[in-house]
Amino acid sequence: MTTTKVSICNEALSMIGAKAIQSFDDNTDNARRCASIYDSTRRALLRMHPWSFAKKRAQLAPVNTHSAFGYANAFPLPKDFIRVYDSGQQNYEMEGRHILANAELINLVYVADEDNEEIWDSLFCECMALYLVNKLAKPITGSQAEADSAWQKLQNMLKQARAINGQERPAQDFAADYTPGLIGVRY
Repeated sequence: MTTTKVSICNEALSMIGAKAIQSFDDNTDNARRCASIYDSTRRALLRMHPWSFAKKRAQLAPVNTHSAFGYANAFPLPKDFIRVYDSGQQNYEMEGRHILANAELINLVYVADEDNEEIWDSLFCECMALYLVNKLAKPITGSQAEADSAWQKLQNMLKQARAINGQERPAQDFAADYTPGLIGVRY
């Protein structure tokens, strides 16, 4: 079965015993509710974890205007930017839709606003349905307890996603790259 916006919403609706929808354009309260919260829920969930399926890479060049002080350059973020994964810089700051840094180029790895459900990780689909339940349960069923239960399940699912994500990357040896700054200070 193909994963779509409607199938994910219907999974959430079935978890709370609500009537399924055929499309976001249905003339029903459930369709209108799902349509109004779907995109913002997806973007919020993408910010909660660096999902591998949504990672992208981009080289950022500075714009002509830069910050008034503190950093030499300002780098505009990609339009689909959700969250920084790695900027390649030790000292940088996010400000508005820019990264401020004292660099000439930034090799950015970031989480993008991936809206193609067909490439989503299965855990992300589960988390999305739970997040939708959290937002839909109270208005549809009147039950805050059901919404709170979905939130707890979502938090547990995110822990699992982090653990699995950590297993899918090679081990990092932090000690090999560490150079203590205070070693020579004492003598």
